[in-house]
Amino acid sequence: MQIVAASHLDHGLTEAQINHVRERFAGRDSFFIESFELPEGLGLCPSGLYGPAAGDAPVEESAVHYAQRGDRPGESRMVAKAARLQRTVTVIAGPYKNEETGEEFACVLYTAHGGPQAPREPFDSNLTPEQKEQSEAFWAEHALAAQ
Repeated sequence: MQIVAASHLDHGLTEAQINHVRERFAGRDSFFIESFELPEGLGLCPSGLYGPAAGDAPVEESAVHYAQRGDRPGESRMVAKAARLQRTVTVIAGPYKNEETGEEFACVLYTAHGGPQAPREPFDSNLTPEQKEQSEAFWAEHALAAQ
């Protein structure tokens, strides 16, 4: 698995944790999403997810606000809480082609973040109708830490 300039590495994982991800998935050569527990010696990483998938009650609409994160095309459901430290890391990786150079890789780290898997947000234009419906149901009761 390669890390390229387009790899999304702004979720608070340490360099040692990212190196562990690279080593753990070095032999992969196709798309995958996988969650795993960091070894004790690598410490904890932040997870911003709140809601049932994170072991919480559903996040009520009255507790959220909506905000654009980075250059995303829509607003995320946010809650005025801090990220929580934990050992679970979710990795998303797969094929990549650099349109400028033509370089192709069988498996590039798209992103790695603390916490369990979560579907793409409903505003993602690449969702199929079924995926959008599942995303809307998930994000109706989950939110991301705003602090």
